[in-house]
Amino acid sequence: MVDFKILNGKNIVFIGGGNMARAIVEGLLSAKASFGLDLTVGVSDKNTHKRDEFAKKGVLVADPQNAHTLIAGADVVVLCVKPQVAKEVAPSLLPYLFDKLILSVMAGIGVDKLSRYFGSHKIVRAMPNLPASVGHGATGLFANVGDDDKMLAQLIMASVGLTVWVDDEDKLHAVTAVAGSAPAYFFYILEAMIDKARQMGLDADDAKRLAVASMIGAGHLANTHDVVALRQQVTSKGGTTAMAIEVFDQKEMSNIIGTAMQACYDRSDELGKLF
Repeated sequence: MVDFKILNGKNIVFIGGGNMARAIVEGLLSAKASFGLDLTVGVSDKNTHKRDEFAKKGVLVADPQNAHTLIAGADVVVLCVKPQVAKEVAPSLLPYLFDKLILSVMAGIGVDKLSRYFGSHKIVRAMPNLPASVGHGATGLFANVGDDDKMLAQLIMASVGLTVWVDDEDKLHAVTAVAGSAPAYFFYILEAMIDKARQMGLDADDAKRLAVASMIGAGHLANTHDVVALRQQVTSKGGTTAMAIEVFDQKEMSNIIGTAMQACYDRSDELGKLF
């Protein structure tokens, strides 16, 4: 059971105000309202419009030149800039981060390098995915920090969905393959299903509504039941579903999915070595 009251009295500062930062900030503000938390959230971003939008929601804001004014009182600093610019922003932040817990959602940059770039030894890496933007994310976490710091980081990401800890940093590549990139797999399948249903004569909007509702419903069932048993339950011998599954088997769909996930894993590993 996630106890968001642990966030009471905390100050959480985001470096970068992009899509993922906005999603997590929204999650934290929702938790703040729901549990009556004394929670301070700040965002540093170079974009004036983004800062204005955050400020309207009661978030403290600063441009990058004044990010240190937010960091000074922070309990957690969340790094949400693009990995490519991490080295650029690090020098200006370095003097203020040595005693801070850093939560990085930047893909590819390992704990050791993050510690060198930003000067803190309290690092947590997070690998979230796109559904975090609607509060239904799935995030993998890795850290070599104490339990209290782990709990703080976990609660921040739990504000936008499911969290899972891994005990080896390399396993974040697997998290990328099964969760980080996975929404795109489902969207790809939905595209194909909607297009084929349209060819079969259904209205495109109706096809989308039916396919999406079926995926969401299947997800709810899979969350509380054995997926193999569910698939067998739907697949009556000699029935329509059995014919579809037979085609999947003939085309070695499970191997295709596995090969795609391995390619995702391998690319994640390659990208991690670029930083």
